[in-house]
Amino acid sequence: MRTFTGEEFEDEVRRICRSLFSNSLGQGAEKVDGRERDGVFWSGSFFTIVEATTEKKKEKAITDGKKTHDLVSKIRSEGNMAQGYLVTLHEPTADQRLAVKRWDKTTKIISFDELRSLLFDASAYLRTRAGKPFGSIYDHVQQTFEVARSEFVSPTVINSESQIGGAISISELVQATMSSRRFVITAEYGVGKSMLLREVFFALATQFSLGNCFRFPLFINLREHLGQSDPVELLERHARSNAADPRKLVAAWSAGYVDLIIDGFDELSTRGWTGDHRKLREFRRSTHSVVKNLIRQTPRKSSVVISGRAAYFDSDSEMREALGTPVETFEHYSIQPFDADQAAEFLHRKGHEGDLPQWLPTRPLFLNYLINKGLIAEAVNVSAQGAFPEGAAWLALLRMIAERESEQSEGVDKDSILKFWGLLATKARQGNAIQKSFSPTEMDEVFYIATGNSVSEDERRLLLRLPGLGISPESATNRTFIDVDFLNAASAEMIAAHVRHPYGDEIYRQDLRNITQQLNQVGTHVLCSEIEQSGISTGLLEACLSKEMEEGNHKLAYDLFFPLAYLGGSKNYLTFEGIDIDELDICQDIWGNTNVDFSDCLISRLIIPPEGDLPAGLHFTECLIGQVEGRSSENDLPEDNFISCDVDKFSASYTVNNDILGSELALGVKVLVITLRKVYAQSGVSRLESALLRGLDHRARLLAPEVIRIMVKHGFLLESGRQGRTIYVGTRSMRKEALAIIQSPGSYKTALLEECRNLS
Repeated sequence: MRTFTGEEFEDEVRRICRSLFSNSLGQGAEKVDGRERDGVFWSGSFFTIVEATTEKKKEKAITDGKKTHDLVSKIRSEGNMAQGYLVTLHEPTADQRLAVKRWDKTTKIISFDELRSLLFDASAYLRTRAGKPFGSIYDHVQQTFEVARSEFVSPTVINSESQIGGAISISELVQATMSSRRFVITAEYGVGKSMLLREVFFALATQFSLGNCFRFPLFINLREHLGQSDPVELLERHARSNAADPRKLVAAWSAGYVDLIIDGFDELSTRGWTGDHRKLREFRRSTHSVVKNLIRQTPRKSSVVISGRAAYFDSDSEMREALGTPVETFEHYSIQPFDADQAAEFLHRKGHEGDLPQWLPTRPLFLNYLINKGLIAEAVNVSAQGAFPEGAAWLALLRMIAERESEQSEGVDKDSILKFWGLLATKARQGNAIQKSFSPTEMDEVFYIATGNSVSEDERRLLLRLPGLGISPESATNRTFIDVDFLNAASAEMIAAHVRHPYGDEIYRQDLRNITQQLNQVGTHVLCSEIEQSGISTGLLEACLSKEMEEGNHKLAYDLFFPLAYLGGSKNYLTFEGIDIDELDICQDIWGNTNVDFSDCLISRLIIPPEGDLPAGLHFTECLIGQVEGRSSENDLPEDNFISCDVDKFSASYTVNNDILGSELALGVKVLVITLRKVYAQSGVSRLESALLRGLDHRARLLAPEVIRIMVKHGFLLESGRQGRTIYVGTRSMRKEALAIIQSPGSYKTALLEECRNLS
């Protein structure tokens, strides 16, 4: 148990008593009849006299008890109602209780826990809350929110401001929370954000029960509070759902006896927003006003931990403004996907031994799903060959699973399952993708559109249990995609079918044209691999892209643009209008000969060369850009390329490359660190080889190919691409070590560093 000074303890007792017994400000310690009183409180009709002690001595109880009795008796003799309390930090001993018993008509001896329970019964709340759902924690195979805590493997949590260090452990996070520090924690879907916060909750609850902290944790699932606008109403609803007194919970929060853990800021917005980009930020601000007001009204002594998906807001500054989490008071940390060791530990706890292929996502939600579905062996052993190995592996996995499932049903063959997955995934991309929920009726309709066949009862049961789909949190009968890469891989197959015959009139083609979210890296590589395996010519791909552009289907055309760029390039003038783009990297040679205009687009992150002109044929017109990386201000943007754009934040972090090149490190190590930064410390998207060479001086460029070769050898890069357009992808399993090298290239010990050091 933590040791509190007498003064600290008296302050805490007075704070509670003011909430319980006072009707005006300023009440507390007083000097009455020449004697110091720890607390004198007047409710308007009743006096409460309080003494507080951290001691267990009988003599102290006698002194404080008599002093309190005398004052209460005097007040009563004057015609007023009064009651006295002697509050002990620990449970009163038998001797203390006996000593005060003689004055039991005027004075009660109670523990601090008993006093606090008069304000709010935190222990009862914690017992009830422990058995309720935590965020998005759900076993989609067993269909239960009860996922054992023993399955938790601590992830790497790094400081998002630096991106290259500042890692924090769970124990450090708990201690920081107990010290009233405040945090925003972001992560990709399925990385284990809710599992991490659940561990923080239980650790704080344990510290509270041991008496090491006066505050108790309050874990709020924001998905349960859609449409609410008042913080007090939110807290009261949370109290009722956890069998607690709403009024008392609000009182405990107002008095500063709560540490808030708020999970899922990305789940408050109305799903499927398709309005004007110019109004999107205001929409998100108004949607999150309840969170902003809750944080604003929470006493400064209380800690706040709030979490959500990393890509939900366009920029860090927009997130902080919408949530009310200024950089001065809130630290921003992000949870990283498992590295090789963490993934191995997770699999070991689930009873699986063996290494994972580098292309397979290490998100615990997805790994757990593969294991529980009995699919981990297929996933580990699929073939990853060709110019786009990651895409080829996903294609092989989808087809293998579809074939296995089709063998269990006479009416649904492998191709029907692939078409169903593809169209369902495409419809999910018309809204909030991974959160899109499908009812059985909607799934029946999708199956009919995809295959032309109605669904029998046996086939319906097959669809409901198909791998890749899990129980929706909204309803046990609904289904949602369990993994964002699975979703994108399935949707890419549907796009490939469209490219093969771009002039068909099947209904599914309209669904492709109605997408609002773009393919991610996995989807793009799957599409490239499918085009390669199917022998689809770049001419046909470009014809399909041109057709979609002519018909105004810019979102679908953009899905076709990057595969074409990786496979050969487009010679046409393209104008992409009104599309959402997570990241756009201009530091690649694919832009040199293109004529592309991005008009009225929403671009979360734009990476451009740190100096010089941009390609003359590249333009951004009236775009909303969350962050421009490579330039420090609007004055640095080439006027010919940027017309009436709104940029939220600038970052000149590319200047770090110059600092590295000017350091005393060996040249091979300098090139390694710069390359690792581009692949790991920035976004996780693929990079063309030309982008990895960008920003290096002549000597460094000569050494770069050998550094890249060594990185591929040690598993830090995966190589894809063809026709002279080599693409490199960072591997999830090596991210932790990559960040460690970036942070400490002079002292970190690894074979990769040693080989690069010896190049110089």
